[in-house]
Amino acid sequence: AEVMAADEKLPDAIARFATRAFRRPVSDEDRARLTALYQDGRQRGVAPRESLAVPMMAVLTTPQFLFRLETDPAEGEVRELDNFELATRLSYFLWSSMPDETLFAHALNGDLAQPETLELEIKRMMDDEKSVAMLDNFISQWLQLRSLKKLAPDPGRYPTFDESLREAMLTETRMFATSIIREDRSVLEFLDADYTFVNEKLAKHYGMTDVSGDEFRRVSLNDPRRGGVLTQASILTLTSNPTRTSPVKRGKWIMENMLGTPPPPPPPGVQLLSEESEAELLGSLRERMEQHRSNPACAVCHEKMDSLGFGFENFDAVGAWQELDGKFAIDPSGTLPGNQQFRGPAELRQILKNQRRDQFLRCVSEKMLTYALGRELQSYDRCAVDAIVRELTANDFRFSALVKAVVSSEPFRKRGFRGETQ
Repeated sequence: AEVMAADEKLPDAIARFATRAFRRPVSDEDRARLTALYQDGRQRGVAPRESLAVPMMAVLTTPQFLFRLETDPAEGEVRELDNFELATRLSYFLWSSMPDETLFAHALNGDLAQPETLELEIKRMMDDEKSVAMLDNFISQWLQLRSLKKLAPDPGRYPTFDESLREAMLTETRMFATSIIREDRSVLEFLDADYTFVNEKLAKHYGMTDVSGDEFRRVSLNDPRRGGVLTQASILTLTSNPTRTSPVKRGKWIMENMLGTPPPPPPPGVQLLSEESEAELLGSLRERMEQHRSNPACAVCHEKMDSLGFGFENFDAVGAWQELDGKFAIDPSGTLPGNQQFRGPAELRQILKNQRRDQFLRCVSEKMLTYALGRELQSYDRCAVDAIVRELTANDFRFSALVKAVVSSEPFRKRGFRGETQ
């Protein structure tokens, strides 16, 4: 009798499992096919548990489970995502995982796309611990933090750098980003902020006192030399060479990740500044690079990149403060396009935060939309980015406004948007 009862109940259980795995209600055709797989085993005398494994394995090997499938509209047409597609996009954007029961219930009820419901769901999901996946994945992708794990600064030149300092650097940036996201702070704090997170090891690396122990804690920054991710050791280290700083890498990183204006690749045949050729040049690193930049093919791009990077030359290759480059005094001055002059990291951060604010907002909006869609942006996405920047500006630049604006954007909510095929 128990076996017969199990045989009667299991088709419903299989359908429920398939519904969750497919992230939408299972079709009658799929239900019948999966039930037949179970019944075939039972008719051959296979026990219920073993028979159940066959349709479950079938579910887990289907394209509906393995991929996020969305039906393309007719060529040249655009359609709104249905509630189940929207739930899936939303959950993988914010959680990097499938929809939970609450989100799925809204999709079943057909009310997920309603503005009030969607806003409440975004807040609930951002408050959930699972949103740490978005923090880790988006922040690491945007700021290129994973590159730090591959770097090996020269131990002879930087003996204080070890694995515990590397982890402390990463923890600082992650906790800093978490505070902006969890406390719904302004995204402009990525450029400049009056606080950070340190433990004793990182505080000592920064020249801070009165911090002891391995536990990280929030500290106020009274020194204008530091503030925001640009002066955190993680970013300063991953944009350096093993044996020295790299104004080129630092400038390029800022152009790509803060200003959204990546430089073009170097022209064919242009020689990079190797350690051997660098040794033949004289003076400070800045002076040696200026000699290298005398090549007209290098000058156009390097004037922009190097000038940004020189603003952070007071930070060595592992992010500690330095006054000298060997025996030479460091010159951290530069000029941005538009004749915006600065001297040192504090002045450069203020220019980026104030005069270049709109450029940064557009860059972070593009980075977030790219992450949410899982594809590179195209020219037809420009209007959507414009709308995201307007919403972000109208809501005091808060991180929640960025997320809501991305979710409300046409590329996120529609399929086939201006030629979209992915």
